[in-house]
Amino acid sequence: MSGKRVGLAAAVFVSGCSAADHQASLDRVHADVSDRAAVAVDWRAETDGREAVEAIVVAKLAGEMTVDDAVAVSLLKNPTLRALYRELGVAESDIVAAGLPENPVFTVGRRFRGQAAEYDVMQEFVSIFLIPLRRRIAENAFEQARLRVTHDLLDHTAEVREAYFKLQAAEQTAEMRRSVADAMDASLEAARALRAAGNTTALDVAQEARAANRARLDFADAEYAVIDGRERLNVLLGLWGEETRWTVPSRLADLPDEESLPGELERRAVTDRLDLASLRAEIEALGQTLGMTRITSLIPQLTLGGHSEREPEGTNTAGPSLEIPVPIFNYGQAARARARALLLEAQDRYAALAIKVRSEVRLASSRMALARRRVEFYKRAVLPVQQTVTDQTQVRYNGMLLGVFQLLQAKQEQIDAGRDYIQALAEYWTARAELEKAIGRRLPTGPLRPSTLGEPKAETTMMHHHN
Repeated sequence: MSGKRVGLAAAVFVSGCSAADHQASLDRVHADVSDRAAVAVDWRAETDGREAVEAIVVAKLAGEMTVDDAVAVSLLKNPTLRALYRELGVAESDIVAAGLPENPVFTVGRRFRGQAAEYDVMQEFVSIFLIPLRRRIAENAFEQARLRVTHDLLDHTAEVREAYFKLQAAEQTAEMRRSVADAMDASLEAARALRAAGNTTALDVAQEARAANRARLDFADAEYAVIDGRERLNVLLGLWGEETRWTVPSRLADLPDEESLPGELERRAVTDRLDLASLRAEIEALGQTLGMTRITSLIPQLTLGGHSEREPEGTNTAGPSLEIPVPIFNYGQAARARARALLLEAQDRYAALAIKVRSEVRLASSRMALARRRVEFYKRAVLPVQQTVTDQTQVRYNGMLLGVFQLLQAKQEQIDAGRDYIQALAEYWTARAELEKAIGRRLPTGPLRPSTLGEPKAETTMMHHHN
């Protein structure tokens, strides 16, 4: 082949195998995440550098951090997510490598005690003809990686929302427990004062002390739940040091006025879930790999070259050379069987994941609906009834018709009802986050209000004690 033809072939290979635009791939991932997670993220900060990211993070942490702020911070700050982006770079490098021919091999041989020498230049040609197919396989593998990375990012946003709602519930519960503990301490002091004046019994004071001790222990447990929830969110957001001094609204949002869920959630999930789309891309790539294996198993390689030899007497000889394996023992049967098994395995994994996705959607949807009905029942029946019981018990206690134990019991039941209401509301929002994770897209919500129910009045029990 002439020098001009060699140069032309090299130019064709280089022009057809140039490196993919990594930023364009990231932009596509970012757009998909922003659309499906329904959150605004200033992705330009990633290319502008660490200082730009830190400026955005500081701004979002300055006031009370909303759930959307938490998601945006985690997408920019979490180092685990940044590591996912590296997978795209690896897959893009594989596309470049798939479009390049094998390097030629140059060998030199010299015989001692003589002047004979041999020179060979060899080039494997089968791989050159397979370059278009190899590139298509690599491009499918890249699409598979892109979809998987996007899916993992969306999963992460759902985890952030779930952790955020659980933290809000923990803070709301801790606030209630603090109020109760303060009220019980005041009630205990009042009981001791009445006991000192001879207006109550030692048993009444002991019962007040027991209730105050229990309230303090419950408050300590609630405080730890807040600490645990904050640290989980710190990890998900990738925060440390001074950045961990953020705050969130101390009230969970109340239920949305209307539950507008898209229809056919199962079908939409199977169609839209990106982990399933990633598996479909893998199946396509494995199908193309099977086709390439059928070719390479028969002719695994074909090496053409030129040979030049100088004999001891000074004569030179030159000519072409050809190397081709003879498929006598190994004619590619194992390679074809392996490629076929990998394809069937991927198809089975896709079917299994599709069944799992449908189940996840049904389970999360049912859990969210049940949690909503539970919250509505607490608001409509449990909390009002419990408030009435406590009020009437207080009246009878003040009228000397009931003892302090019955009053403490009524107040404890009211506290438990308030706690259960908060937990039911948290269950609703975490179930909603799980459903969003199951369908691979955030659900629409209208304007939200902070919840106000579930907080018993902080009254002392002994201040109205009869003489």
